[in-house]
Amino acid sequence: MAEAKKMTLGGIALPLDIETLETLPVPPGGIIQFDFSYCDIRFTCRYQDENGGGGTLRLAGDVGPLPYSAESPAARAGLAQIVLDANDVLGPTFRFSQGRILLLAGEPVMPPLTATNVVTAAATILIPARPYLDLISVYIRPPLAKARPGESALRAEWRRKPLPKPEKQR
Repeated sequence: MAEAKKMTLGGIALPLDIETLETLPVPPGGIIQFDFSYCDIRFTCRYQDENGGGGTLRLAGDVGPLPYSAESPAARAGLAQIVLDANDVLGPTFRFSQGRILLLAGEPVMPPLTATNVVTAAATILIPARPYLDLISVYIRPPLAKARPGESALRAEWRRKPLPKPEKQR
């Protein structure tokens, strides 16, 4: 079995010379894995070579939580509509899983396997998804965005307001 190679491109600003990565040493059937952040969302990527004949870059990102209906029916409905519309345009890219909104997609990497072609495949997925990520962030704070400890990801303007307490009868 081929050994997986890992690169970390997000998080800490690392000096990265793309010229030195231009020819990626991946044997037939080999794997490249890396992660990065975009729009305050952490994405993981995995490329697996298909016996020297190219391969597909698989990209995954946790966009944020899907609010409960009791928490905010308007936000839940709005997010569901954004996901439906995005998938109508982009194909099956956004999904709901265990109360989370996920972006999951794949893109073929053009041969030869170079850092430029891998980054191009990731950009081909993310650039068309950007408007939908921006719309989602109207309802929920992206996972890596700054927040106070314990603060809900659901934006304050979308939280259900508590009902006023009834006045006591005299």
